[in-house]
Amino acid sequence: MNQVITQIQQKYRENRELKNYSIFDIDISLKELADRGLIWVLKDLKDMSDGEKILIDHYLNEYRANQIYDNLDGIPYLQPSNESATTPLNQYSLNPVPVKKEKQTKKQQHLDVRDVKQFIGYKKAKELEEKIIELCKSFPSYEKKHVIDQIHRSAKSIKERISIGEQIYIGEKFSQYSMSIGSAKETSAWLQISLGQKYITQEQYDDLDCLVNQVVSILTKTLCHLKDNEGKGIDLPNPYTPNVNNFGAYKNALLLVERIYEITRQREYWREKDLLYGMRQCSTSCVANIAEAHQLYIPKKFRFFNDSLKALQGLDSLLETSLNKGIISKETLKEIDGLRFSIRNVLTTKMSNISDEKAS
Repeated sequence: MNQVITQIQQKYRENRELKNYSIFDIDISLKELADRGLIWVLKDLKDMSDGEKILIDHYLNEYRANQIYDNLDGIPYLQPSNESATTPLNQYSLNPVPVKKEKQTKKQQHLDVRDVKQFIGYKKAKELEEKIIELCKSFPSYEKKHVIDQIHRSAKSIKERISIGEQIYIGEKFSQYSMSIGSAKETSAWLQISLGQKYITQEQYDDLDCLVNQVVSILTKTLCHLKDNEGKGIDLPNPYTPNVNNFGAYKNALLLVERIYEITRQREYWREKDLLYGMRQCSTSCVANIAEAHQLYIPKKFRFFNDSLKALQGLDSLLETSLNKGIISKETLKEIDGLRFSIRNVLTTKMSNISDEKAS
């Protein structure tokens, strides 16, 4: 693992010193590393300029969910696509190619790059983002830094991942489309939360959720075609994802959000804004992460389920504080704990199954 980190750091240093390697090139390189889950390996390098440190922090924050911290020895790392010492870092491939079969493997994994703006999936994602931005203008102002920002972010990510996925590598296309599908399911979760709080009407929800499902369906069909045709002989995941609305933990998490919002409307919480917004944030984060976990790749499923458990733990701490301050009763805490424990038990069981699947 340390050898992989050292090689990535050294390759970055080498490319940074290239003649005419501008801050623009550095920005592209850092974004590439962030997108592939490896930006964190540069975090503690001591020879970074102030500009690089700012970019690294920015991309680490923006792509935090992508980062891969474990089992680096088992994943491909950046290798040059040719033997030139002047190849920019962003032109390196994450796909290691066996020496004896280099030409054959590259041929199998290359796709024609099209104009993504003509792709119906991109058009639908763009329409969804525009409608959500317009719809959120009528949301309560106190949701600006929470529900509004989160649903804006997830909707934007759907379109962004489709755009990034329009490239020559089949494996990378699968990865980006998987994240787009996850973002679509997260967007649907925020829409359900908004419907539950009556920020949107049933008709508005149905219209937007229909768009979400269209995007997921288009991406899934595209990946099925790739897997059955150009992707033959390549180890690719099953393109189909389960319906999150059929997942018991998700249903209970939505009920948990409803209950938390109901409780935090009490007058006693008006003077406890940190508790109020903290409890709402933890409960809705639990729902959003469960939804986003429903994508193609096992490590990402595991990571989002784990983030959902972290949100539940944060909620537990805030509930205890509310009890200690006399804002809620033991009976209320016991009721919420029933929901929280049921969600936690399902998620831990699911994560255990995923761990077994990874090991097999």
